[in-house]
Amino acid sequence: MPNSRFYSSTAAVTSLQVTANPGDASIQVASSSGWPGSFPFTVSLDYGSANEELVDVTGGGPNIFTVTRAVDGTSASTHNAGAVARHVSSARDFTDSRTHEASGSGVHGITGSFVDTLSTQTLSNKTLNNPTINNATVTGTVVATGASVTNGTFNTPGITSPTISNPTISGTVAGTPTFGGVPTFSAGLVAEGVTAKKPLGTDLALIVKRDADTIGRLTGTADGALNWGPGGGSATDTTLARSGAGALGLTGSLTASGGLNGASVTATGLLTGSDLSLTGQVWTTFTPVWHGTDADMTNNIGWYTKYGKLVIFEIYTVFGSSSSSGFLGSVRVDAPTTPFRNGSGANTTRQVLGTVWYNNVLPGGNFPDTNCMGFMSTFAGDSGVNTQPLVNYRSNTFTGGLIGGPSPATIITINGSYREA
Repeated sequence: MPNSRFYSSTAAVTSLQVTANPGDASIQVASSSGWPGSFPFTVSLDYGSANEELVDVTGGGPNIFTVTRAVDGTSASTHNAGAVARHVSSARDFTDSRTHEASGSGVHGITGSFVDTLSTQTLSNKTLNNPTINNATVTGTVVATGASVTNGTFNTPGITSPTISNPTISGTVAGTPTFGGVPTFSAGLVAEGVTAKKPLGTDLALIVKRDADTIGRLTGTADGALNWGPGGGSATDTTLARSGAGALGLTGSLTASGGLNGASVTATGLLTGSDLSLTGQVWTTFTPVWHGTDADMTNNIGWYTKYGKLVIFEIYTVFGSSSSSGFLGSVRVDAPTTPFRNGSGANTTRQVLGTVWYNNVLPGGNFPDTNCMGFMSTFAGDSGVNTQPLVNYRSNTFTGGLIGGPSPATIITINGSYREA
């Protein structure tokens, strides 16, 4: 800063050439030899007398100078021509020095306070170029325009292991920074490798909102579950969470505009698709239970699979021989699961379960064909898995007495599907 006052060690003592009255703003001296070449400086009029007055010389020279009268506690008075005029220092020169030594602000040309290494201070409006700040605690809003954050360290500026409470972050966050709380990301932020961490047992570790939302559109809980909702003030209504080892559970519906691929897909509700392809479908093996014949069977096996409530099945049975008591009436076989039979009246057909192929049956009565096709069905009054009698294509009942053997053996194959109860 420029000097507040100037001094000279070679200033000659001189005298007034013209009387200076109390209201005069200039003085005329005989000589200014040795006086300071810069302004202001202090001059004593009537030096050493009871009428002494200190003035600040603010301009002029070499003989006529502009002055400020009555400085440093002195009084303006009349000084006659010939009065002693001398360049001096005064009490304020020493007072200013002592005041400066005791002051922590407003000194050395600054308007604020000194920054030291010992006291606690608040810094405002400072630009830090490439600093390193260790173990910092940052509160309030942090605006980092054009800053890059890598692995929890701010580069330009560099902040190592900071604690940041409820910040608003703009710019680009790169690397894998860790946020202990729930940060607010401004519009346009690019966040790469962000880790959101909350202590186990606390509620939300991640919240994604739009400006007007009071409840997050996407939230993440400390146990890893993700929840979605419509935003605004409405609660989340869909959750994706780990339901067990190697399994994800979804509450709500899943809509896939592209492909949905999975080695195992279980849906307790409706599974739909314009192009639904199921591979690796699991088939369950069962032993068909027959009624209406005591014939021996050399082969008796069934398979079924389910798509929701739809049961698809096949039964393959080879009757090797027929006993003398094999004329037991209509032949029936149990379905693999209970068919749907709601309806009215015991004789109301509810479902046609499948198509039956008869090979090597004994002709008899109204059932003359040895090789033919028929069907099996259920009636509304039936219960359990028992079906109604097997019939041929002419709706004639197949009976136990039509089963032959041992050669040629009677083979009955049933393929069908039905709605499960």
